[in-house]
Amino acid sequence: MVDNGRQMVYHTPALLDESIEGLSICPSGVYVDVTFGGGGHSREILRRLNDDGRLIAFDQDEDAALNAIDDPRFTFVRSNFRFLKNFLRYLEVDEVDGVLADLGVSSHHFDDAERGFSFRFEGDLDMRMNRGTQKSAADILNEYTVERLRDIFSKYGELKNAHKIASSVVAYRQTKKIALTNDLLAILEP
Repeated sequence: MVDNGRQMVYHTPALLDESIEGLSICPSGVYVDVTFGGGGHSREILRRLNDDGRLIAFDQDEDAALNAIDDPRFTFVRSNFRFLKNFLRYLEVDEVDGVLADLGVSSHHFDDAERGFSFRFEGDLDMRMNRGTQKSAADILNEYTVERLRDIFSKYGELKNAHKIASSVVAYRQTKKIALTNDLLAILEP
């Protein structure tokens, strides 16, 4: 658990009060925040728990670990929440009273040029939530076939022109390696 003055400053979560009210928190309950991020939701949940309550928070982003809360009722798990069941078993938690999932990319990720999520800043085309994973967005754009890129753009980006974009990516990389956010922007501009 980290609470050493190196905390990152994130935004206040949108709909914080509504999200917490929706959990109908029992003061002695066990809760899980599967998208810890800056810890805004978790801090509010902890505020409503008594000494018997427990909060387990997940986040795969190493930056989120800097926001971990120094509280005996709190457990931070630096992992993707798809492993929730395994970690709950490991932590000897049989049931929970509520789960909070604030899905999507945080404004923190868009505001950090090093993360490569935004076209507002030139930076490496990374786009990984967990920078410990093997492939960055640049790796994928440089290595995958047009068919595989089309499938990704169609399925995950829900883009109607997925094949056109995939073809443009493949054509661009024939002349220049894709490495920066501005490279992707050049591909996408008409």
